[in-house]
Amino acid sequence: MISDIFSSKRLSLLRGYLFTYFLIFLMVFLFACTKADKTSVPDGESNSKNTRSGRQSTLFGNFNAEPENLHPIRSTDYYSKQIQELVLDTLLVHNPDTYEWEPHLAEKWEVSEDHKIFTFTVRSNVKWHDGRPLTVKDVAFSFKAYKDPSFGGAHFLPYLENIESVKILDENRVQFKANKKYFGNLTVLGTLFIIPEHVYKDKEKKLSRVLPGSGPYVLGKYEKGKKIVLEQNKNWWGRTVKSNTHLIKRVVFRFISDENDQLIRMAAGDFDFLRMGPEAYMKKTNKAPWGESIIKKEIRNKEPAGYGYIGWNLKKPLFQDKKTRKALNYLMNRTLMNKKFRYDKSLLATGPWYQWSDYADSFVSPILFDPKKAGALLSEVGWEDTDKNGTLDKMIKGQKKEFKFTLIFPSKDVEKYLTIYQQDLKKSGIDMSLRFMDWSAFLKLVHEKKFEAVALGWSGGSVDLDPKQIWHSESSRKGGSNYISYSNPEVDKLIDKGREEMDRNKRIKIFKKVYRLIAEDYPYLFLFNTPVQFYAFSKKVKMEKDTYNYELGVQYWWLSNE
Repeated sequence: MISDIFSSKRLSLLRGYLFTYFLIFLMVFLFACTKADKTSVPDGESNSKNTRSGRQSTLFGNFNAEPENLHPIRSTDYYSKQIQELVLDTLLVHNPDTYEWEPHLAEKWEVSEDHKIFTFTVRSNVKWHDGRPLTVKDVAFSFKAYKDPSFGGAHFLPYLENIESVKILDENRVQFKANKKYFGNLTVLGTLFIIPEHVYKDKEKKLSRVLPGSGPYVLGKYEKGKKIVLEQNKNWWGRTVKSNTHLIKRVVFRFISDENDQLIRMAAGDFDFLRMGPEAYMKKTNKAPWGESIIKKEIRNKEPAGYGYIGWNLKKPLFQDKKTRKALNYLMNRTLMNKKFRYDKSLLATGPWYQWSDYADSFVSPILFDPKKAGALLSEVGWEDTDKNGTLDKMIKGQKKEFKFTLIFPSKDVEKYLTIYQQDLKKSGIDMSLRFMDWSAFLKLVHEKKFEAVALGWSGGSVDLDPKQIWHSESSRKGGSNYISYSNPEVDKLIDKGREEMDRNKRIKIFKKVYRLIAEDYPYLFLFNTPVQFYAFSKKVKMEKDTYNYELGVQYWWLSNE
């Protein structure tokens, strides 16, 4: 999922394994929450102090930006997926401690020995939020809709392309057939959001501000530009089999982008929970009430980590030379930025996913700030200041071209990083303009590939990742997630080979080669990997433990009215 450069995240396949991340450094707030106003607490709410159910209450949350589109097929942004995870259900879920599959909408499932037939038995007591029964017909429709490009989900195609058909066996069983082995087929099917056919069958309906589902929360109200209200689904089928999850009765997400505003509101008692970046945790939250009535946590788990990047539009002649792109890497002082803004809590990213993944090549080293090496590379490929105006130039396709470009970004919190980069580029004769944009307008340009350079990020994805959605040349199609139009035939070949390899150890070796090849092409300026997570919460928030092995486990939290 496209994400905020500094973003944190939760994951699964088609909303994480999809590998779509957000903007650059660790500032998207997964479930940042504020305390409800007294007038907003639902009537009749219990104040019991003795049971978990009595401790449920209203929670206010925050997103850095308003969701682009709530439509489960057409949306690509992180914020939309966070809402969808609370409103929609999937056939399977990962255990947050073991990462093993567990039943969800599907009571049980079977996989054939050749890994090509997948049979799911769907629960019979599930209802949509409007009261209609969820059936295997809805499951079959969901698959067909996600795979049909006319529904607007081209970014799903890399994962669904190997599933050739779906067949309803009886009133509770549905079977999928794959045309080839792919290690992620079960993950794709297990984590696909199931949507109601009677609502989404009309492709012409926008449905961008509604979200009917079967999950633990109901979309209650959507005030554009202001807030999204989720009400607990009292008739959720999971209440009987997953009684320790989703205990909070009401959640209100607001859209506050400025980090300082978020910290002020937290300190004032308006927030119950807040994710933070390293600078906020280390520098901006050292005085009361931080550490007293507000508890701060620095945790580590095995959750895949996202990263920020600056992406070059490889369709633009300016960025088509690999040595030029490498020089642009040498001119970003990430070591300084990590020390100054991240308190050395992050690692300098080395490649196309987090570097402690089993699939990352540990021998790929980060590119350190070195203007002399950058200058030598730029001179080698013909960049020089021929008219002595302070800006490099060269002949490209028969025309003199100055080294000038515009970088677009949607988060003010990353501007300090980009400003340092801009100044260092200027010293080397490169003129980079910075253009801050509203999130929705920004995404429009990204999807249409109408940019020169872009500051973005990707969320962490799956433990067993698949690079195809971002790095395969096929994914540069319209609606795909290869926004920069990266293409390397050898990378394509290895990705295709790795996807069909069912032996994890053999697949790791293949994808490590992919990691190195992409890193050596310099399609992005990879920014930071952060192996730790930071968050704060008021004493009103209750939890069994600070984190589970593979996620924080916010779905298990509850609130106390003490």
